[in-house]
Amino acid sequence: MILPEHKERINDYQYERDRKTKPVLAEEEVNVISQQLSDSILSESEITVELFRAFGQNAFKTGTVIKIDTQLSQIRLEHEDEYEWIKFDDIVGVS
Repeated sequence: MILPEHKERINDYQYERDRKTKPVLAEEEVNVISQQLSDSILSESEITVELFRAFGQNAFKTGTVIKIDTQLSQIRLEHEDEYEWIKFDDIVGVS
């Protein structure tokens, strides 16, 4: 017989066991990503940003960088008539 508290604790453990750790980017990789984001603004070209997800597969967002907000550490990525704010810390790759 399992108490409800124990069952909840087991479920929490199994959920956390699947958590991935975010890769640490080298300084050179961060510089390359920053340059690609800047190039997207200047040339108004579309890029694909890879976003880290602790659970499941990483997400990919495609669009044009419209704004870089250094105070809040995020970018505004626009695709068609929609936009999304993306935090720098979530970005693990740009192509």
